Amino acid sequence: QYWCKKWRGSHELARAFAAEAAAKAPLGSLLTAFPLIVHFEHDETTDQEADRTPEMIALVDAALADVAAADPAHPRLAEVRHLLAYYLSLQDRDEAAVEQFRLVDGYVDALPWRYRAEPAEQYCFLRDQSVRAAGVSA
Repeated sequence: QYWCKKWRGSHELARAFAAEAAAKAPLGSLLTAFPLIVHFEHDETTDQEADRTPEMIALVDAALADVAAADPAHPRLAEVRHLLAYYLSLQDRDEAAVEQFRLVDGYVDALPWRYRAEPAEQYCFLRDQSVRAAGVSA
């Protein structure tokens, strides 16, 4: 967050830092979450198209691969899964979103939910929307 516009930097500085850290990190380190966090921190639109670009899909795919390779005891694994559930839901990749929601269900004090006025409400809304769209039971 240091390099984010709201603190000491800019969108460009934060994005460059996140991209470099993610590119240099070994698979399983979960540093692929950095570019997703930068996008979230700087996204001031309500337009979901910004979350569905080929670049964003590639960032989410990289984070999915990173999560798959991570140690199940990694202390940040749940946080990355929350981001994945959020972005997968926004990208209409609902079956994959439901899988991430199931792995973190019951906890909403993580990014992106904690930035919302009603974190549990937003979490449940996207989770339930993905469950319905995927045609699976919660």
